[in-house]
Amino acid sequence: MNKRIVGQAQLAGNATCKVLYNKAKDAVVLEVGGTSLKFKASSFFIMNEMMRKAAAKLVMQTELHHAMGKLSK
Repeated sequence: MNKRIVGQAQLAGNATCKVLYNKAKDAVVLEVGGTSLKFKASSFFIMNEMMRKAAAKLVMQTELHHAMGKLSK
């Protein structure tokens, strides 16, 4: 298969996260530890936007956000 790594990160617990792109099939594979999810590239972009919005909402609810707000006062 003609996959190319386009993103990679090391997660807690030594799990690896990779994003691979197959140009011939215009498909993206998201590998998190031993789990793989395959998407059409257009679906991956939609999922990315959904996750970005969810992460922004979660940041507002975390202890880190509240601690940073106290430091700026």
